[in-house]
Amino acid sequence: MKVNEYKRVLLVRKQGGITTILITLLLLVFLFFTALAVDVNHALVNKSRLQNGVDAAALAAAVKVSGGESDAVAEATALSTLTSMFTADGNSEISLPAESISITFSNDPQNFSGTYDSSADTYVRVALTDVPLTSYFLHYFDIDKESGASAVAGPSSTLVYACNIVPIAVCADTVSGPNDFLGFEYETIHELKVADQNSSEMGPGNYQLLDFGSGAATVRTALAGGYEGCVDISNNVDTKPGNTVGPVGQGLNTRFGVYAGGGVSAADYPPDIYVEEPGSLASTDADGNVVYNDTWMYADYLTESASCDGSASGNCTAGEAGRRILPIPMVDCTGAGGGATSLPVTAVGCFFLIQKAPANNGAQDGVYGEFIEDCTVKNGSTGMTPNAEGIYKIQLYRDPLSGES
Repeated sequence: MKVNEYKRVLLVRKQGGITTILITLLLLVFLFFTALAVDVNHALVNKSRLQNGVDAAALAAAVKVSGGESDAVAEATALSTLTSMFTADGNSEISLPAESISITFSNDPQNFSGTYDSSADTYVRVALTDVPLTSYFLHYFDIDKESGASAVAGPSSTLVYACNIVPIAVCADTVSGPNDFLGFEYETIHELKVADQNSSEMGPGNYQLLDFGSGAATVRTALAGGYEGCVDISNNVDTKPGNTVGPVGQGLNTRFGVYAGGGVSAADYPPDIYVEEPGSLASTDADGNVVYNDTWMYADYLTESASCDGSASGNCTAGEAGRRILPIPMVDCTGAGGGATSLPVTAVGCFFLIQKAPANNGAQDGVYGEFIEDCTVKNGSTGMTPNAEGIYKIQLYRDPLSGES
């Protein structure tokens, strides 16, 4: 072989080797960016799943605390919610190590490092950190794939615009004491709708009903939960003279799973998940005093309904939680003269129905239950000033420890 030809062969071989190296490097670069495209998109999808999980867990825990449960119960609820979320179809590929879960409590949604008083307003932070994710390609480059998310939930400021309330009102004081809400003591049975107009502070002709529209059908459906209007706490409401016993009972008793005519059905107005009543019902004596000789109260409802699993068994139903709690206007009756009267709203309170309402005109009793401190509504607008009393809703807050929530 001639020298020049030999050199040319060597040069071709060298160039071929360099080309092979370049192609190999390009393949590695292509594989790396493919890994990024697949694994990063997969990580983003799971980031959303983790965020949905902590949002649900924080809200569930905050609802438990708001309902009077201990922090331990709230923490267990958050953990149970996370477990349910990430064992469900579509999420089961995510495994949550115990050390990746953090659940903390605070009295300030923007500060989880200060002192904490469990008796004050409580906010719950649920965080997931360093959660390992399935890696399709990045592990070939010795890169770990992890993600995390966090959420904070708790009570809103007092609502100034409340929706889905019921057309019954009570005459209330302008201030509250340590154990009452605007004059109505907690853990005490009160008569919400009076049976005798002469005992109504709203004056003759009034039975504490409000005018949310004309006709018995409107009263019935509104008390069943069909009123979609809202009340501005700074405005007045109008009273509706007349007893209207039948429609009142037909509407309210849907919350106990009783549908006695009037066009209200379980499909539109499901019962509460728990419909137990006290063994000895409340009543009113000849002097207008409420008589209640039983001990079964809202606290017992909370304890006993906790075992309901969404199926109909015993006093449990396949209904909707909280249906026995009525958001009602608390009005200032100063100067009420009877008949149709416009009265200023002081606040909106939550009233737990202890028993069914009478549904016929022969009944001499009203609507009985107790005012409760846990007072949440589904819809409404909040003001700027937090308040320990009145209605509020459980909502998510921006997590101060994460720029993403």
